[in-house]
Amino acid sequence: MAKHVSIKKTFFSIFLILFSEFCFAQDVSQERNVRFFLWAHTDAFPGVDEPTGNNIYSLPVKKIQEIAPFMIQGMVYGWNFEYTPYDKARGVQEYFEFTPIHELSKDDIAKIKYTKPWKEDSRINVWVEFPRTEQQIHLYKSWLAIMNPRIKGVGLAKLSDGFEGIQEAAKEALKQAVRDYERQHIKTKPKEISGKVLMSQPPQIGVDSGRYKVTLEFFMETDRIIEYKTF
Repeated sequence: MAKHVSIKKTFFSIFLILFSEFCFAQDVSQERNVRFFLWAHTDAFPGVDEPTGNNIYSLPVKKIQEIAPFMIQGMVYGWNFEYTPYDKARGVQEYFEFTPIHELSKDDIAKIKYTKPWKEDSRINVWVEFPRTEQQIHLYKSWLAIMNPRIKGVGLAKLSDGFEGIQEAAKEALKQAVRDYERQHIKTKPKEISGKVLMSQPPQIGVDSGRYKVTLEFFMETDRIIEYKTF
């Protein structure tokens, strides 16, 4: 009986160790190493994707290698944005634009790693990893230290647009995040808002009704709010 109890305790101890290691593995910090999941279809869209030879994986690999630096840009350096809300009474159309705060260097791009690839149905899946430099870690910590608001948005775009579609969906996600913040926290509709954002969480890229669905979360820093002087 004592031996049986001892064996049960041993198995329980092993379970606790494995469980704790599993939980730790799931709680991946983005402070030193940026890590996120990407995928791309192996199928080409007729008239959109260029043939890339006999290797069926060359097309999705090319797409992933286009998407990854774009997302890492948003997580490491962030984007500037300018937003003009739609105003029907004043005849003002909505305008939104975003640009990199600082471009990824060639050295940055060379450090991007693609690990643990696997195929599932018609998709190639891969983990993207990027080690931050000490300067980039300091930049990330500065965003964490300042009480910047957290914002979140969802954007949609055509699957047939490939990388440009994901980029457009990311733009829509950022615009929605800024617009929702403006509507909730600024009492009088402004003429223009400009600021900076840094992605606070890894991007989520899925499919919804034949379209890319990109969900992004950000730290936001407002640089300027211009109000209408008169109606």
